Amino acid sequence: MEAFLEIIRQEAKPIQMTVNTPFLMDTPGKVWFIDQGQINVYTVQLKDGKPEGQRFYFFTAEQQQLLLGLDSANSVHHIGFSADATKDTLVYEFDLARLKELALTSNYSPIIAGLISDWVTNLFFGISENENHPNKAANVLIKKGERVILREGDSISAQKKVVWAVIKPRKANTLLINGSGKLDQPTKELLLPLCRESFWESNGNLGLKFIGTTEAIQQEAAWQGLEALDNTLFALEKNAIDFVARNEQIRLKSKYQNQYIKTIQTLKDAEAILNREAADKYAKGLRVQTDDVLFNACQVVADPAKIRLVPPLENTKEGYDPIGDIARASKVRYREVLLDSKWWQQDSGALLSFLKEGDTPIALMPVKGNRYEAYNPVTKEAFRITEKNQHLIDKVAYTFYKPFPQKKITLIDLLKFGLFKEKRDFYILIIMGLAGTGLGLITPILTGVLFDTVIPNAGKSQVMHVGFALFMALIGYILFELTEGFALLRIETKMDHSLQAAVWDRLLDLPASFFRKFTTGDLADRAMGINEIRKLLSGVVITTILSSVFSLLNFLLLFYYSVKLALVALGISLVEVLIMYWIGRWQISKEKQALNYDGKTQGIVLQLLNGISKFRVTGTEIRAFNHWLKLFTKSKQFSFEAARVENIQTVINSIMPLLASGIIYWTFFSSSEWGKLSTGQFLAFNAAYGAFLSSILAMSAASLTIFQVFPIYERTRPILETLPENDDRKSNPGRLKGNIEVSKVNFRYNKDAPLVLNNISLQLRSGEYVAFVGASGSGKSTLIRLLLGFEKPEVGSIFYDNQDLNKLDLRLVRRQIGVVLQDGQLTPGDIFSNIVGSSPQLTMDDAWNAAKMAAFDEDIKQMPMGMHTIISEGGSTLSGGQKQRLLIARTLVHKPRIVMFDEATSALDNRTQAVITESLNKLQATRIVIAHRLSTIRNVDKVFVFDQGKIAQTGSYEDLIHQEGLFKDLATRQLA
Repeated sequence: MEAFLEIIRQEAKPIQMTVNTPFLMDTPGKVWFIDQGQINVYTVQLKDGKPEGQRFYFFTAEQQQLLLGLDSANSVHHIGFSADATKDTLVYEFDLARLKELALTSNYSPIIAGLISDWVTNLFFGISENENHPNKAANVLIKKGERVILREGDSISAQKKVVWAVIKPRKANTLLINGSGKLDQPTKELLLPLCRESFWESNGNLGLKFIGTTEAIQQEAAWQGLEALDNTLFALEKNAIDFVARNEQIRLKSKYQNQYIKTIQTLKDAEAILNREAADKYAKGLRVQTDDVLFNACQVVADPAKIRLVPPLENTKEGYDPIGDIARASKVRYREVLLDSKWWQQDSGALLSFLKEGDTPIALMPVKGNRYEAYNPVTKEAFRITEKNQHLIDKVAYTFYKPFPQKKITLIDLLKFGLFKEKRDFYILIIMGLAGTGLGLITPILTGVLFDTVIPNAGKSQVMHVGFALFMALIGYILFELTEGFALLRIETKMDHSLQAAVWDRLLDLPASFFRKFTTGDLADRAMGINEIRKLLSGVVITTILSSVFSLLNFLLLFYYSVKLALVALGISLVEVLIMYWIGRWQISKEKQALNYDGKTQGIVLQLLNGISKFRVTGTEIRAFNHWLKLFTKSKQFSFEAARVENIQTVINSIMPLLASGIIYWTFFSSSEWGKLSTGQFLAFNAAYGAFLSSILAMSAASLTIFQVFPIYERTRPILETLPENDDRKSNPGRLKGNIEVSKVNFRYNKDAPLVLNNISLQLRSGEYVAFVGASGSGKSTLIRLLLGFEKPEVGSIFYDNQDLNKLDLRLVRRQIGVVLQDGQLTPGDIFSNIVGSSPQLTMDDAWNAAKMAAFDEDIKQMPMGMHTIISEGGSTLSGGQKQRLLIARTLVHKPRIVMFDEATSALDNRTQAVITESLNKLQATRIVIAHRLSTIRNVDKVFVFDQGKIAQTGSYEDLIHQEGLFKDLATRQLA
């Protein structure tokens, strides 16, 4: 290389470049060699031979790489390439003819072959980076010396190094480069390059023989082939620029719509004050005006629940799941439901469905009387669902779930969230409770009338009238109680539906670091705490509290009859309340400790069950049992003490009525009230006080239940108060291309712990195959966790396609990454469901293709039930190698752009590993492998050697194995 550099420096023209001093690479006979620094190459649009408008990044040429002049002047696409230094850069310009001369010499041909290979790779790397021309997964990978027949439907790519093939003039029009690129009709044979970043297809059978770059550049046909590619590259880039411009328009339009969602809704709310009856009563649900009828129907369905939907960006739609696209863009959950035979006669909430004819989306909206209307966003008309027309609607529908606000959730927030659309039932509950209490006042009043007036006058007819009044009051009370009970039941059901779904949605959105704080069983117990609170506060408790509040009317009636006796009754009630408060505080302390130990017990039970086989192997069943029994005993001890407190309260409540009556009677007979109150008035007072005291005692009993809510809520608070890892400020990453950059990252798991990663920096290009190696604890798996967003760097940044991971929606990033862990778990079910998961677009053929890529298809065929073979809990029906291959198939079925393997092939033999490696090469994804068996990474592009949280070495396998250092030491120990 030094001799070649010497020739360049002597013969070529030096050009000292600085930042923002670009030049057009528009001279076909010229070559530029980068001696120092680096150059960014941009695609530019040309007008009169000069750059105009925005420039688009194409690729970066590094030190000791070449740039070749391109014939942009004769391009019909008005596209060119501009070179601009990223820092002070020294470039040498010389003639292409001189380069060709040097390529014919044995001393310099290998060097120039490497330079030309880098140039070709850079060109097609820039092409593959464009979303309009994604790098296709080739089904055949080519090495030099191979002969292939490229048939229609096939796709080929270079396995690793650039290869060249002869294209005859009569066959040139059948070749498709990167999906759509075609050659101008050549007049002579050409040698065309094929690299890993490009792929070829054909409209017909095309016989090809491939040679290496060193052999190719010694033929004029290779240089003519590079020249012939110019116009093809310009055509592909022109399409890419148009595609980017369209996407930018879509992005800006979506951004504009999202910014004005709240403004539009505010204006509509203001309009509703003046115009209560709109011509289209469902139009208020259309917060964002779009031409997408499915999105409009979804908005109408989501509006009653106050769910704000956001239209998905065009370039992020997955196509096969449009409802899922909307839900993911809006950060809400949805699920599929089945409409039964009489679905329109019961309120199941707002639903989204489709008309069978034309597949038109419609909003199914509940109306009064347990009936449904169907709103058609196309015609903007609604019609009532009946027995006669219900068959027009598809039986599959969808419902959306409202998430919690992206803030810390308090107990008041929980009540507001659960009752936000149940105000009508809540008002009914209050009104019926007040009405029932009002009717209850009739009993003491009529008691006084009966003993003071009716009985002394011996009026039989009056007795009948009083009896009839009491009977009617009883009937009214029963009806009020029934209405109150139905309203309460509706509130409970809808609160449980909305609250529990929101809690689990919040739990699934929490950062991965949150889950380190709790065991699985303990966390599940905490998540179900909301449901426990709802059960504790439902039914009798709410009714009792409301009745107790409304019993104040009886308390006021006491003062009507006797102020002195009423004050005595008030004193007794205050004593009861103080006792209730003291016992409640006592109970809370016991319940809190019982729940904490119960959570620990739940957590350890799950771990013990999963480890039964290990306990039997090691003979430690007794130790495991003792560990569980210790926690269980503590839990039951505090539960017993809490129950004893409740028993004390029950005894006090049993004594209080007798004690209170005795005090009231003694006060009455020993005071001046004896002569003031008539018998009827005293009995009326006593009846009113009895009702009031019963309410106080009932509330006392209910308070014990209420006090249980607080320790349960305390356990649930971490889930409610931890903020989700994704919020409205996180942006959509779009379709990832596979570029990853880690810049000066430091990380530690705890503030006082040592650094696990120390100043880590690395850069991976799309399609690269790299390995992380090193001793256990050197930071390899931790870096994978950071790349997945499970942890956040203490210092530094991580970028995907030049986008800061900290600012991206992590759910949408992870959907595009395939991850296989050494201890990955299978889902109970059959093999097919384990491979395709819940993806509706994946078919049985997709599952078989993925199994073949993972070298698992033959194993499945040998199973009696094939793809429908049942997998038990923990996957015990499969061997270790079969589990790993099934996990790999589950990853590859989605054809991710980035794949991460953490010792995912440790249980596989060499042949199986070779098949999987070949499949990954065809996928053309960016691949990161953590490996301890160094023999499995011989074919990777680059190896990063980790040592105590730092990257100690970087290079290819062959380079590192011959260098003194940690990698060679690791390899030597394994070979030994």
